[in-house]
Amino acid sequence: MSEFSNIIAVAKLKCPKCHEGDLFINKNNYRYKGFFNMPDRCPKCHQDFQIETGFYYGAMYSSYAITVAINAGIFLLLNLFFEYNIGLFLIVDAIVLLVTMPYVFKVSRAVWLALMVKYDSNAIKKHESKA
Repeated sequence: MSEFSNIIAVAKLKCPKCHEGDLFINKNNYRYKGFFNMPDRCPKCHQDFQIETGFYYGAMYSSYAITVAINAGIFLLLNLFFEYNIGLFLIVDAIVLLVTMPYVFKVSRAVWLALMVKYDSNAIKKHESKA
């Protein structure tokens, strides 16, 4: 159950430790102002989101993998339903990538953080007992 809940937490952009706190201050993926802003700590379990300087550079790897998966999916779907046409692929691919880019950016950060921080079902209780 934990593996599935980790995937849901990443998709919902929630804290990987407690699966309840929001990773981003601005929840709207298409609002430019404050798009990159993340709280320093999880509001629920107090997990540090600013682990070290340059930590999120590693999210480029997960972003690359997600983008390759999107490209492969578009390529397969277009070849399945249409005759191969590089022009059609490039147009559809560019549109889909532009539309999904903000969400992919945030999900790649969530994936990278989830790879480094393990889920703790008692994280919120532990934080509340310390306070």
